[in-house]
Amino acid sequence: MMTMKLLIAPWGNPKGWEELVYEFEGKEVKSYTSLKILHEVIAPNKTIIIGLDTLAEEGSNYEEVKKNAEERINEYASKFGLKNYEILIAPGIGSFPHGTFCGSALDYYYYILAKISTNLLNYSDNVLEVHLDLTHGINYSTILTYKAIKEILEVFSIFEEIKFKAYNADPSLPFATNKLFMNIIEDISPTPKPFDGKIKQKRLLDPIDLNPEERKKLFEKDLRCIRELDASEISAFLGALYNGLPLALFRFYPDKNNLKKTIFKTLKVYEKYIKIEYTTKLNVKRKVRFGEDFKAYIFTYLTTNLLEKLGLVSSQEREVELLKAKYITSNLFKFDERLKIKIENDIYTLEKDIKDKNVNDWEIYNNILGKPIGEPDKRNFLAHSGFERNLVEIKKAKNAYVRYRENKIKIIKDFCQQGLK
Repeated sequence: MMTMKLLIAPWGNPKGWEELVYEFEGKEVKSYTSLKILHEVIAPNKTIIIGLDTLAEEGSNYEEVKKNAEERINEYASKFGLKNYEILIAPGIGSFPHGTFCGSALDYYYYILAKISTNLLNYSDNVLEVHLDLTHGINYSTILTYKAIKEILEVFSIFEEIKFKAYNADPSLPFATNKLFMNIIEDISPTPKPFDGKIKQKRLLDPIDLNPEERKKLFEKDLRCIRELDASEISAFLGALYNGLPLALFRFYPDKNNLKKTIFKTLKVYEKYIKIEYTTKLNVKRKVRFGEDFKAYIFTYLTTNLLEKLGLVSSQEREVELLKAKYITSNLFKFDERLKIKIENDIYTLEKDIKDKNVNDWEIYNNILGKPIGEPDKRNFLAHSGFERNLVEIKKAKNAYVRYRENKIKIIKDFCQQGLK
């Protein structure tokens, strides 16, 4: 497997940066930015500079505002001698001599979460090394970039090998020194961690300053794509990975094409509701903000793609061969040895229970065992990897197959979501 090195750096305003000597791993480079020395030492395949739209000084619409901010970043990056980089302009806030930018600070976080995660999917066939330079970030952008990248990589780490390093230069005051050392502030293989949230309100965007007519248009027209997705099934899917429920992963696997469409539509609608005015200076006012649920859709899309790339799950299946459940246990749930052992034991018990039974057509698990069919039990469902004997039906021909009782699917979706926030 090829190693893909990606260098990411949030930037503030480069206008006032001083030319200094940066030293790292025995090398010295004179530059206005720490990215220059990191390029020399790391030799990344790709660099992403995350700039803020607050750098813009003009624009009659938001596309022009972003373009103006990108041009300023590009101007300085070229002046600093950087090559092989891309620029991602993200929403910022604050009042400056050239303009005022109003909105939610967390929009920056949700925006780069969507953009960076979908970008990283292009390289998921490689061993990923992600390098994060926090030297030039400003207040909220620094911590939110770090938070977003760590959360994305924790999900990636479930499926493949990931390496993560974060850097920061020595702190300095103007004219106090002409040399800064680069410091590695984190060097880890991120701990695999399934996303532990769920969809609560089905709100991808929340109004900040919308009149009743705009509000109606936002929810009934602009975001109608949300109706094509079953929020309870998406949350059950997320819970299936979090709780170690292999059959539920197949049953609730969502349509990733609809997820992608929803995510990019949301980004587009978000920008549509940004009001641009220019009097004596630029005034950018965001009339909506990203809702907390947007994050769940992003991580669901990320998870579905990674499952498919590894050949584990690629479509929703209601009737699942038990061999598939065993395969996904060995090749996916190895990220958590406790879950893996528990699921393997539950599948072994199921196989033993039906070994000498003739089950030519679908029968409820408890019925096969000669036991009365009772009410589903949440504790048993979670304790036995989703193979709750009142909820699972089994059929055995050449091979054994399992499925959930469709008339109990609402209860099953609720059980799957236990533990999610």
